[in-house]
Amino acid sequence: MLYGKWRPEGFDEVVGQDHIVTTLRNALIASHAARAAGTKDPLVHAYLFSGPRGTGKTTTARILARAVNCLDLRDGDPCNVCEPCLAIKRGNALDLIEMDAASNRGIEDIRELRERIAFAPSDLQKKVYLLDEVHMLTDGAFNALLKTLEEPPPHAIFILATTEHHKVPATIISRCQRHDFHRVANEAMVGRLQYICDQEGFKLTREGLMAIAVQSRGGARDAITLLEQTIARYGTAPSPDDVLASLGLVHDPRSALLVRAIIEGDLATALEISREVADDGIDIARFTRSAVDLLRDVLPYVLKHGTGGVALEEPQATITQLAVEHGGNVRGLVSAIQELAKADFRLDPASPIPLEMACAAAILQPEPVVVVGAGSASGANSNAAPGGNRSRERAPATIPSDSPLTPEEQFMKKLYESCRMVNARLAGWLNGSCKVLSMDGDELELGFFAPMHMQKVDTDCRALVEQQSEVILNRPVRLVVRLIDKDQQSQRAPKRGHLADAARAMGATPVGKE
Repeated sequence: MLYGKWRPEGFDEVVGQDHIVTTLRNALIASHAARAAGTKDPLVHAYLFSGPRGTGKTTTARILARAVNCLDLRDGDPCNVCEPCLAIKRGNALDLIEMDAASNRGIEDIRELRERIAFAPSDLQKKVYLLDEVHMLTDGAFNALLKTLEEPPPHAIFILATTEHHKVPATIISRCQRHDFHRVANEAMVGRLQYICDQEGFKLTREGLMAIAVQSRGGARDAITLLEQTIARYGTAPSPDDVLASLGLVHDPRSALLVRAIIEGDLATALEISREVADDGIDIARFTRSAVDLLRDVLPYVLKHGTGGVALEEPQATITQLAVEHGGNVRGLVSAIQELAKADFRLDPASPIPLEMACAAAILQPEPVVVVGAGSASGANSNAAPGGNRSRERAPATIPSDSPLTPEEQFMKKLYESCRMVNARLAGWLNGSCKVLSMDGDELELGFFAPMHMQKVDTDCRALVEQQSEVILNRPVRLVVRLIDKDQQSQRAPKRGHLADAARAMGATPVGKE
């Protein structure tokens, strides 16, 4: 395997973790000098390496194990030629104990480790215990390990590695020197892949290597594995299209068309593209991810340039220009990214339905509302787009003068629909249970017809209501609730025809009497 063959052998080869490498190298140099002078060794006895998979935690731990036992340390790096270094590299060093905490997670395993740690090293200067996926230990095992970390023998060093540091008890973390590994930046990843290609005789373009780096999501091991997969399929000189095909990312211009449709608010086109892609057998999850990546490229441009704008390189230029033309709709872009990123294709990977629903949620998000009097005919259509243009401008909506709903009822309807899109269960407590008493200034006062509904909204739904109200009213809102007396309750309009209205909204045609 390439990733095993090209596993870093020194700190200089660890990619994208300079903040950790520098700290460890300086500590090793100081330790080496202290031992030579016969003074106290400043090297700590326990390390916690945390971070995403494939970012170099175990590799760095093994380099550190060689460095603390190296007979000829060179500027903080192990020489890799002395007997201790070679023994650790071969995997036959008795004093490097690697333990998978996912498989050896019980208290008995840690007790056995504690019994063995008291013995002096047999073939190395220091015993190094590497516990991988340490967060998998049981509570009892953590308690047993805690005592060992508190009073370790001077010849022992612990290196704990985990992908989920939040599951490691604070008492353990506080006794370790913690180092957080970051996802490797794309540029650094491309540099490492290029080095491997040069050594192996592979001929890949920078574009192809960048595609691999992006797809690896910052994991060096994943990137090298994807490189090997590409070479195995297309030979030692794959074209950029070959690389994309190997990654399942064959360039499809329809991802840009989908983004355009979302920005323009054209749901019909977005649904049509989603179904076409699925019918063509394209990996719909990867297609969705490419659309998300494109939206993510557009967002910082809009934030930086607003509506002024300079054209970008294709394929972003057209989309970015479109975003600029539509007023730099940052809220809409963020919502689109959020909805598409949430699309879940695990139940049926070939179905376009999750993408269709994500597009619908992004496009049909509630518009901000400005409440005007029922008789204000002059402002009724002041914000209407000419010619029926379906622009996604977030202009404040107005209520037509002939609307059967009062401004308060219109707001309440929008609030319920908006909350339902975020959390349908909590939104149910707003369905016909209350009315707007006041919505002036920074307060939204809702009157409830039943104590239970008022209590649930006040305790469980407050954050949701205030958040969605702020989106609709385009200003911060603080929720105030109170129970309505019988006279006010009698004024509640009957809920006739609401099921028929809901059916029409979903495209149905009710038959018979409503």
